[in-house]
Amino acid sequence: MSRVRVLISALILSLVAAVLAVPGIQLASPTSERLANGSFEEGFVSTQVGFVGQGWSWFHNGGLTTYGFYDETWAPVVHEGLHSQLIEIDTTGLQKAEGDRYAGIYQTVAVVPETVYDLSLHGMLRGREGDPDLCCDNYRVEYGVDYSGGRDWTAVDHWVEIPWDKVHPRLTPGSMDSFTTKLTPTGPRMTLYIRAWKKWATLGRELDVNLDAISLRGAMPEDQGIPSVGLEVPAYPVAGWSYNVSVLASNDVGVLMLDLLDNGEPVGSLKSQVGFLDVSHRFTWTPAASGRHVLTAVAYDVVGEKISASEAVQVGEEGQFLTNGGFEDGFVAQVRGAVGKGWDWFDNGGPATYGSYDETWRPVVREGLHSQMIEINTLGQSGSDPDRFAGIYQTIDGLTPGATYRLSLYGMLRSMGDEEGDTSNPYRVQWGYDPSGGTDWTDVKNWMEIPWDTVYPRLEPGDMSSFLTEFEAPSIKVTLFLRAWKKWGTPGRELDVNLDAISLKGYK
Repeated sequence: MSRVRVLISALILSLVAAVLAVPGIQLASPTSERLANGSFEEGFVSTQVGFVGQGWSWFHNGGLTTYGFYDETWAPVVHEGLHSQLIEIDTTGLQKAEGDRYAGIYQTVAVVPETVYDLSLHGMLRGREGDPDLCCDNYRVEYGVDYSGGRDWTAVDHWVEIPWDKVHPRLTPGSMDSFTTKLTPTGPRMTLYIRAWKKWATLGRELDVNLDAISLRGAMPEDQGIPSVGLEVPAYPVAGWSYNVSVLASNDVGVLMLDLLDNGEPVGSLKSQVGFLDVSHRFTWTPAASGRHVLTAVAYDVVGEKISASEAVQVGEEGQFLTNGGFEDGFVAQVRGAVGKGWDWFDNGGPATYGSYDETWRPVVREGLHSQMIEINTLGQSGSDPDRFAGIYQTIDGLTPGATYRLSLYGMLRSMGDEEGDTSNPYRVQWGYDPSGGTDWTDVKNWMEIPWDTVYPRLEPGDMSSFLTEFEAPSIKVTLFLRAWKKWGTPGRELDVNLDAISLKGYK
């Protein structure tokens, strides 16, 4: 290096030091991206209205309208990468609509007050083919800013229309539009809102707005502290089952990465190029073995500081709590016929004939050689009463109160009689339980329908239907009830219900 260049470098360093030494004088922070996941390539989270980009939140103003938020992967409506955010405002299939319907997304960011930031984004508006509102500014996109960092979109007092005037047919999109502007925050937090706007109270309309490549570039504020982190672990997890473990973290400038560990082994990681001010992420955790597990969440901020939080949980084995759920261990004689060992029978009598059988006809057996058949019959009778019930039950002991258990079973409904064309679901199957372990089916207050809607002709069976549900054990002992239901007081009918492969598994 020449003597002249050395002298120039030394002079520059001296000037920088002199400037920094003057009170109140500070060099500008380097320009950086302040919005997290503005390209929507860092994933989406499931919400009550659909899928919203990680780091973003949603809003709409309700009313007589259907709203949707989606992870868009159709290339013609993605500006860069593989994803964009789709926002839908829809009045198709409704009887009445309202004007001025809004739906959008927002994000709060950390900024340097009184510093200029460059906002840019890309988007496209689409409507149904033949929609007369595709012209004339009926559909718009706007942005708004809360310079206090608030999170109430209705508090924004100034919305700015983005001049995207072209609304494309929904299935024949054009090119994405762009928009740029400058923003100057007044405080250390700023919230950016972007919303779709359907102006008129028109029925049969669908507005689709795709947003992508949203950027807010400017000075990055100084990180004032380490991040915070916490996690929520499931109670009574079972080895081999999958669970959502929620991790929550925050930081003054941004959380760049979240890790979840199980006894020190990685479970999953969430990364951001910019960093989330506040983030809640659900990791999928599948414990491989029973025993004590320590789940640890670790959060890293933009300057490399990290903090962790741990929770210990006892993972149980998967237990089977039903006896003879496959009916391969034999049957015993009951008042109405043969009932699987370990089970008992009930019905509500009246003008009907009831039967319980050891079913061995292969088309109505799910697995093995046997299933339980339940019959409600009004053949040969001049009349009957509505709401005829018949079923089986079993008392289960050894459950862990508060733990979740999975009930699964297979079944089929068959009938004989003149019910063709009856759309009132005259035959149903239900399940319920007595939380105290009682054996009187009339005490059950929580009957739930199993959605088996197909009723086959008695001698022309189809496929066995499956059912799976979960419930939290209210006590150590409960009684499970399964029942067939003939709704109407019709004579000359026969309802046959076959049940098989009944299982109740969970924490042991």
